[in-house]
Amino acid sequence: MSLLASKSSSGALCSSRHARGRVAAFRPASVAAYPAAAGQARHSSQQQSAVAAAGRRRGVSCGALISYVEVTAGDEQPDDLAVEVHPSEAAVGARICEMVVNAATAAVAERGAFFLAVPGGSVLKMCAGLAASRTMPWERTFLFYVNHKCVPLGDKASTHQKALDLFLTRAGVPLGNVAALTGSDNAVKEAQEYESKLRQLAVQRNMTFTEGLVPRFDLMLLGMGADGHVGSLYPGRKETGMDAPGTPLVLPVDKKSPASITLSLPVMCAAKQVVVAMTGASKADAVAAALQNPSASGDRTEMPARRVRAVEGGSCVWLMDAPAAGKLTIATGARSLLAADHAARAL
Repeated sequence: MSLLASKSSSGALCSSRHARGRVAAFRPASVAAYPAAAGQARHSSQQQSAVAAAGRRRGVSCGALISYVEVTAGDEQPDDLAVEVHPSEAAVGARICEMVVNAATAAVAERGAFFLAVPGGSVLKMCAGLAASRTMPWERTFLFYVNHKCVPLGDKASTHQKALDLFLTRAGVPLGNVAALTGSDNAVKEAQEYESKLRQLAVQRNMTFTEGLVPRFDLMLLGMGADGHVGSLYPGRKETGMDAPGTPLVLPVDKKSPASITLSLPVMCAAKQVVVAMTGASKADAVAAALQNPSASGDRTEMPARRVRAVEGGSCVWLMDAPAAGKLTIATGARSLLAADHAARAL
């Protein structure tokens, strides 16, 4: 069982691995750190001061909500999984961008390179904020896609094309550092070639590996669908159950047309830091199922997100807005803090 806490926009992650059986420390963030909270206070400095003062009295900020969540579902109930609940989708997006920049800065300082995996969908859109970063070390960043449709290059459905439009072009990212597909409709071939690219980069750039020889990304960003899918790992599919030693790093998925490729579960979980992000009330049932509702049938493939857990030496963070967290069971004291936070921001 894990008692978990959210954190502010600064400082180290506060996961229950460092806080067994107690409430983890919460460091306040400034109201301006989150667009939604800052926007509410923009037109009145007096109003902003009142909100900030209310936050200081409680020891938390109005920019990030604090939650204590007991994780009771999943292959394990790990000590290294944390949950952060933020007031809005914009705040979740800002937090994702902050985590990317922080992880990149640390990795480049330590090893001279940063290995990042990003998904399609809403999380990719949230990465648009990276284009404005002045400190993101793009020249030392190597980017792979968690999942990608097998469509021609330049197709509007292409995750790579969306990334180009959202932030890669505006940020001036060296495209040689971005692993794109070839543009064919052959998912099996694309998966094989994408895996070859990953293995080659892992050797050339000295990525670290798990004991099972799975390359470890520095940061793995994942979104979650309302059905609990992550990447292109869907409920009830054989790909979701593939985690034995020797599982391919990249899998072809023919669930939809066009087909797609996806990083396999062992690659997702092997990352040094895994971030699973979701927003909106439509995700609330899936969030509760993944974190707190164990499978009644014992089917390991029914809820892919439930299987996303960090390997030893890694960490996993779930980021969500308040609507997405709406069906989580949280401690009574945390509910009081959440209510007080909403009231303070309404001043």
